[in-house]
Amino acid sequence: MKGEYSNIEIKGIVSAVPENEVCNLDYIEKIESRRIKKQVMLTGIENRRVCINGQKASDLATIAADKLLNLLEWNRNEIDVLIFVTQSPELSRPSTAFIIQQRLGIGKDCLVYDINLGCSGYIGGIETIAAILSATKGRGLLLVGESNALASGDLSTSSLLEGDAASATALEYGSQTSMLFRHYSDGTRANYIYKPFDKPGVMDGNAVLLFGLNEVVDSVKQFHADHHLSVSDVDYYIFHQAQKMIVEGVAQSAELPGEKVLLSSGDYGNTSSASIPLTACLHLNHEKETGKKKIFMCGFGIGLSWGIVYCEIDTRNILPLVSSDYVFDDRDMFQK
Repeated sequence: MKGEYSNIEIKGIVSAVPENEVCNLDYIEKIESRRIKKQVMLTGIENRRVCINGQKASDLATIAADKLLNLLEWNRNEIDVLIFVTQSPELSRPSTAFIIQQRLGIGKDCLVYDINLGCSGYIGGIETIAAILSATKGRGLLLVGESNALASGDLSTSSLLEGDAASATALEYGSQTSMLFRHYSDGTRANYIYKPFDKPGVMDGNAVLLFGLNEVVDSVKQFHADHHLSVSDVDYYIFHQAQKMIVEGVAQSAELPGEKVLLSSGDYGNTSSASIPLTACLHLNHEKETGKKKIFMCGFGIGLSWGIVYCEIDTRNILPLVSSDYVFDDRDMFQK
């Protein structure tokens, strides 16, 4: 699937992480030390943020969204669509997006639902809201986030990749901008990354690495060719932060300049659908960058799925990362 959205602009991004910080090297005594040291060296993931004390992805997403709406001074009764991309829902049903809607005080004249998607979820979420806003000519709120790092209770080298985070992105119709996109899905390889009910997740690490170095790289090159883009047309590349080895491998194979490829996984881990906006907030916040930047965003992973969005974003409304341990006290409304 490919196309272009006109007059849809990303108006702002806020990302939130738990205050609780975990160092992977602290697990040396629990998991054979050579394996841990080798993993940290290969993946580049030394530190992560992990939810504790009942904190969930929805708490972080609500905090990020509230801060963003206050920044933009948006009327909360004039938001057309709120989507939460997550694989860490509060309940089996209804969608966690409804819980966030009531927390934020967003009006009833709004389409609200979850999307069950992982590492390409930010790209898919942007594409979905942009399509809706093309019809409504209004405003939308995209939330993404996960709180899986301690969900299974399983301590393994795979679990030491995972970090918790959430993000809120505001999109609006009306400006003279263009957003190019391309998306792919391949259900024949759904068994590469999956999680059964009530069991630990499963990932074929070698297969996922080859997927990144082959299909993702080919797609990045093809996108440049299709739209006659050169690296000079891109200020920054933000890939899903699977791990440093994969991101750097994709960038090198696609012949992208290293100084334009942004990284965040070393201190925050693989935060799934939140990794792209988190990386933007870490590096492109208004305290570090000024003005509009042309951003090439690429998410890839579970499904298998992968996609690209290329657009211009004004860094004045990208805030630095927010750290919070806040837990909303509204969960007892479901204890019947």
